[in-house]
Amino acid sequence: MKRILAATLLLVATPLCAQIAEGDQQWSIRAEGSSAGHAKAAHIDAAIAAYEKAAAANPNDLEARWKLLRALRFKGAYAASSTAEKRDVYAKGKQAGDAALAVLDKALRAKGITSVSKATEKQIADSARAIPGAGEIFFWDSVNWGEWALAYGKMAAVREGAADRIKRESTIAMLINPALEGGGPARVLGRLHNQTPHVPFVTGWASDKEAVKYLNESLKIDPKNKITIVFLAEAMVDNDSDTKPQATQMLKAAIAAPNDPAYEVEMAAATEDAKRLLKEWGK
Repeated sequence: MKRILAATLLLVATPLCAQIAEGDQQWSIRAEGSSAGHAKAAHIDAAIAAYEKAAAANPNDLEARWKLLRALRFKGAYAASSTAEKRDVYAKGKQAGDAALAVLDKALRAKGITSVSKATEKQIADSARAIPGAGEIFFWDSVNWGEWALAYGKMAAVREGAADRIKRESTIAMLINPALEGGGPARVLGRLHNQTPHVPFVTGWASDKEAVKYLNESLKIDPKNKITIVFLAEAMVDNDSDTKPQATQMLKAAIAAPNDPAYEVEMAAATEDAKRLLKEWGK
């Protein structure tokens, strides 16, 4: 009986591993044919399809789910060509995120978190740290919600509670692993503070000063990350216009620096964002 069970598990695991591996292969070549931070959709669409199949084959597998969230974010941010297309992708990302969190909630309850919604960020992080893929789920869901907010409008996002969700999830991700995605959780928190409209009694916590603090924390983890540099430069000037000369030099250095080949599209897009900011500042 044990041999039969083991054989059955192997039959399930083999196609699952193959599907994730296929998704990873397509993800690794997502930059092929890209230009100035805009990617062609073929490879990322193939990655999304592979991760979706893997998640369907094993609904409790967190690896397939967080990689699906990552791929959907990439498609919306770097391959979608219109606001309407971005909205469609991020709406799908929200659904995928809810499904992933439902699976993760079960795993957290098994570890004693009886109410995920009422537990503190630290309580969740302390339990989630032992669950492979949990930090990535919280991180990429927060990123997708941030992109959704930009696509649908900041005030629409405030009304839907997006800011609080992003803040909570990225804080949990940071407590689990602050080095995730090159200081990604602190980068999300910094960008959130900078971009969230200050609405009394709703998002009164939003602060450019806090944005600068978090983005500097992120930059310490990955000093060459162009996305963080662009976000930090913008937040610095929003917080204190006297920092514009320093921020200008940061952006010019980022533009001149080579792109990380593992993140060619993402860094190329950040380079274009840096050029746009300098133009807005008349530099």
